[in-house]
Amino acid sequence: MVFLIDHSSSMVNPPTRMAAARNAAAAAVHAVPDGAYFAVVAGRDRPATVYPEQPGGHRTLAVADDVTRRAAEDALRACHPGGGTAIGSWLGRARELFAGLPGGGADFVRHALLLTDGRNEPGYESRDELAAVVASCTGQFTCDAIGIGDGWDTGELLLITTGLNGTAHAFEETDPTGPLPARLHDLTRQAAERDLTGLRLRLYRSDNAELRSFAQVHPTRRTLRPVEETEFLREFATEPWGDETRSYLLSLSARHTAGAEGAELMLTEVELVRDGAARPPVRLPPSRPVVVRWSGDHGLYSRVHPDVGHFLHQEDLVRYFEEGCAALRAHDPGTARRALGRAWQLAVEVGDDAMREHLEKMVEPRADGEVELHARIRRFDIETARIRTSYTTSHR
Repeated sequence: MVFLIDHSSSMVNPPTRMAAARNAAAAAVHAVPDGAYFAVVAGRDRPATVYPEQPGGHRTLAVADDVTRRAAEDALRACHPGGGTAIGSWLGRARELFAGLPGGGADFVRHALLLTDGRNEPGYESRDELAAVVASCTGQFTCDAIGIGDGWDTGELLLITTGLNGTAHAFEETDPTGPLPARLHDLTRQAAERDLTGLRLRLYRSDNAELRSFAQVHPTRRTLRPVEETEFLREFATEPWGDETRSYLLSLSARHTAGAEGAELMLTEVELVRDGAARPPVRLPPSRPVVVRWSGDHGLYSRVHPDVGHFLHQEDLVRYFEEGCAALRAHDPGTARRALGRAWQLAVEVGDDAMREHLEKMVEPRADGEVELHARIRRFDIETARIRTSYTTSHR
């Protein structure tokens, strides 16, 4: 675990923000299990490894126990904020630290937890530079990102968590006794429990099928990263697993041939495989075929499986929500009301209660199913709802 904690000048305004961040970081550090490697980095325009000390410029991590966790907390609380913000450099430092693990870190689950109250400053780092660093870290470690206050950039948080297979979170309050420490503690524990590594999803494609899309759709939407590709085979990496369920949506097209009605044709075979050196051992399920049966029965081929329809509705929810936000930015209240109203209806249909709560801060539902825009909509409420759209609900 590497903790990347914002220590730029903005963290002292208000003064409670730095205290809240330190309390949260300390709670996260104390959640690192015994024997795990960890480090704490203060993020500014240049990162500084707060703990452990880096003699001679060597990038090293500490081994967690009661003594090192307390020492890390003391070092964190003694660190003074100052300077600007260059988030990519923080991620680059995490990559360097992970590379210093035994064997280069290949046999370890590597995770970073990033907390910031702001956004990259043009004089220090551009969005393109941040994107390049994220790309260089992809596959090296996963990363959760937390925005505190109201000055963070949603696009930057989602760029990081989408590229590094993490989750994004936002907290407006800066109360040192608020819920932030408990959340970071839980995120650290969850990361530590994901110890099943090296799982890949393998697709064997038949010569009359084409892969249109393949993505994780629950609990968050993920673009899968292909790690091997031939004419008829593709393998997609997955991030470390804990005791959890994930859902994937596969879309294929098939070429129709004469006399195919009524015949069953295999399009692809889906198999779960694992790197040979990965630990701990696990028994994998058998492969599953994906078949198509050609039919002229409209009642059959127009039917959508409830699970597929559920996740397609959630894609529509995101699309309408983003359309509504764009209309708000363009000062077009009519379009914003219609789009956010449709997003509200879809949130009700798919049972996304968390998204409904976010939308209720932007619109007022009416008895006829339509909505009205609130007279004042805060930026924080819009941006936290944007973060929420990266999550999905399961089909009830």
